[in-house]
Amino acid sequence: MDNRTSASRPASPLAYMREKMTQADAAFRHDLAAATDGTDVSRLARTLLALCDDVADELLRIGPVKPLACRAGCDTCCRSLIQVNPVFAVLAVAEARRTFSRDRFQALKDRLASGTPFCPFLFDGVCSIYHSRPMVCRGYYSLDLDLCKQGDYCEKNLGYQGDEAHAAHQLMIFLFSLEKRIEGIEADLGLDPGPVFLDAAARVLLETPTAPDAWLSGGRIFSGNHDREKIPAT
Repeated sequence: MDNRTSASRPASPLAYMREKMTQADAAFRHDLAAATDGTDVSRLARTLLALCDDVADELLRIGPVKPLACRAGCDTCCRSLIQVNPVFAVLAVAEARRTFSRDRFQALKDRLASGTPFCPFLFDGVCSIYHSRPMVCRGYYSLDLDLCKQGDYCEKNLGYQGDEAHAAHQLMIFLFSLEKRIEGIEADLGLDPGPVFLDAAARVLLETPTAPDAWLSGGRIFSGNHDREKIPAT
């Protein structure tokens, strides 16, 4: 909950986003440099996503947007394979280990072993790791389901809109900028910043439980998963 008074709130959405970007940069750089294992990586990824949730809420307060087409039961975006930062792949697998039933976890392993044309964490039309979903999944939005079905997931043609943009567009800009910022931090620390395909990275993480430790040591454990053709959606 944001307890700041109106007098202490940033003067504009851009001022607010700059403030939170600086906060995220400092926290991520500090926590990643101190991380020693997969548990630490999952924790810092979860902390970063919590900050993103706060940003989403505040931007919506500042610049309301008309109702989005995105809602429970719509899995259009999830029918594509996505690339993510390695820390979010680590968190996704950790969340599956923590929350999945034995049968669902086995189904995930089977999907990853055989290949899947859609996100492996999609079950019964619903994201099974929704509260821990990667940053890229939070950035896309749509005001029109028909456009989604044509592959146009957000108002990309609008580009950078500054303070005049609505909350959903501002959040997309913030999240995509933050993705680049954390990639730069990882590179500064000698780590492989990706991005990596989520399904391929998850397969590596399930097959090799010590993979996060190796990544933190500078290993390119996802090498070869950065660039490959996507499996066509059916």
